[in-house]
Amino acid sequence: MTIEINCPHLKIEESFLKSMEKELLELSHLNKDISRAEVFFREDESQPADNKICEIRLTVFSDNLYARRVSENFYLSAREVMDELKTRVLRQVELGKEPPEETTSTVDV
Repeated sequence: MTIEINCPHLKIEESFLKSMEKELLELSHLNKDISRAEVFFREDESQPADNKICEIRLTVFSDNLYARRVSENFYLSAREVMDELKTRVLRQVELGKEPPEETTSTVDV
C-alpha cells in the first residue's frame, strides 16, 4: 500500500503523522484491496475558528473512498475521518462476503 501525506506549509508533529500511517496500514489489513491512501492537511484561511481540514482518499481497486472533516485542530479532524473510513471499509468487507444475487455460468447442461 502506498501512503502519501500532504501538509504544505504546515508544521505537524512527526509522531502524529506516524500514527496516521499506522492506522492507515491497519485499514489495509482489513481490506487487502486498498492500494493507495492520500492524506491532505490544510487550513481554511477564510474561517477564523474551525479551520483545520483533514481529507483522506483511499483507492480500492479503481474505486475511491473519500472523507473530509473540518475541526478546531488537525488531530480531531483526522480522528473523525479515520473513524468514518474505518466504518466504510468494514461495510465494504461485509458486502464482499455476501453471496452474489445472481449466479451465472458458461457451462451448458
